[in-house]
Amino acid sequence: MAAFWLTVGLITGIVGLASAQSKSLPQVKIAMTVNSPTDTAFSYIVPVKLAHIFKRYKRFPAVTKTNETELWTVFFEDGTTAQETLTSVKPSQSFTYKIENFTSPLRMLAKRIDGEWIFTDLGSGKTKIEWAYKITPKNYLAKKMIKWFMVGQMPLHLQVIKP
Repeated sequence: MAAFWLTVGLITGIVGLASAQSKSLPQVKIAMTVNSPTDTAFSYIVPVKLAHIFKRYKRFPAVTKTNETELWTVFFEDGTTAQETLTSVKPSQSFTYKIENFTSPLRMLAKRIDGEWIFTDLGSGKTKIEWAYKITPKNYLAKKMIKWFMVGQMPLHLQVIKP
């Protein structure tokens, strides 16, 4: 099988990026097109190790490991953790998840993060992948801080490489 690359920021393909400043929740959306059938792209992304994707970026610590039991714990290099729960899976189409119970300073600002990945078959062996996450702030001031700091500065260099 040919090398399978998904890269935001360094992708060789078509990349679209939007930071939606909705009136309700701070949100980030990333879209990319990859040269891979939808089922192959989906099967690769869903089980990928988070430590492989989320590296240190400025003030954002890298994911070092996950404890993938009933309650999926994400461990960061600074010793903090968060709980991630898969909320829905539609094979080869989409999946959603939520992250909550932060032990980092994010716990002061956010109640949770809701994420969604959507895979759309474009034909000719191409797939459009959309990743969006919405951050539920604890209050109005937290919302403003999240929009400025998290949404405006969040690492968008998602890199997933599979030889």
